[in-house]
Amino acid sequence: MLFLQLLANGIIAGSVYALLGLGFGVIYSATRTFHFAHGAVYSMAGYLAFQFHVFWHLPLAVSIALSLLAAILLGIGIEGLIYRPLRGVGASPMEILLSSLGLFILLQNFMIILWRSDPRVLPVAESIRKGVALWGIWVTSLQLIIIAISFGLWGLLLIFSQRTKMGKAIRALESDPEMTEIVGIDPVYIRFLVYGMGSALAAVSSILMTMDMGIDPNSGIMALLIAVIAVIVGGIGNYSGTALAGLLLGIAENMGIWKIPSEWKSTIAFGILVIFIIFRPTGLLKKT
Repeated sequence: MLFLQLLANGIIAGSVYALLGLGFGVIYSATRTFHFAHGAVYSMAGYLAFQFHVFWHLPLAVSIALSLLAAILLGIGIEGLIYRPLRGVGASPMEILLSSLGLFILLQNFMIILWRSDPRVLPVAESIRKGVALWGIWVTSLQLIIIAISFGLWGLLLIFSQRTKMGKAIRALESDPEMTEIVGIDPVYIRFLVYGMGSALAAVSSILMTMDMGIDPNSGIMALLIAVIAVIVGGIGNYSGTALAGLLLGIAENMGIWKIPSEWKSTIAFGILVIFIIFRPTGLLKKT
């Protein structure tokens, strides 16, 4: 029974990890920019939802919608105000990475000043937090919602990337940026689109985590690391591989604490990364 409970906990955590990986993967695959500030976008979304709902007393649905919008605008703003001008003056990928790291530190300290370093939990209806027993496994309605939203967004992203004109344009930019311009696709618009999409996915994962476990300013760096590991383990450019890698990380971490202390939980994720880099550098699934 403990095995099944840990497995369920792993799927719940992995569902959030899958969204984190998909958000970072959408951006990195199309732009090849190590978007360090993605972690700050993640943290900001959770804190803003808390601000809107708890401090400003807005309805939960409105607070979530405003937080999603703010995260999307923040992601697009980072691309338009920082990365694009840097590319325009010929900045190297390392210079862009360092600017992203600096922005992450700036936003993280801003959040600490504004909301302090105390963990914040977004209050939801008690009926959603109430646990239910399914086949001997104890889960809450909120956790079931987290799984459903994660799998739903994963499916929608696959449909968007494979069936829509804009999705195919994103895949074209991933494959050959120069040819993308030749065939008349505007790479500037596509970059704005992927930063908005990636930020929205990060915001959803952040809000769900803020509802379930809570969030603090340091959550962003761990979220970023999990996202990067999921993208590498899953296979860069493969959304299904990234989502499956996120699920694998969540399950491995929670199953691992069955035998080892919980302090080693994050070490398990890095161990999986090392194994894949050595034995399967292309990731779980190759790019489609």
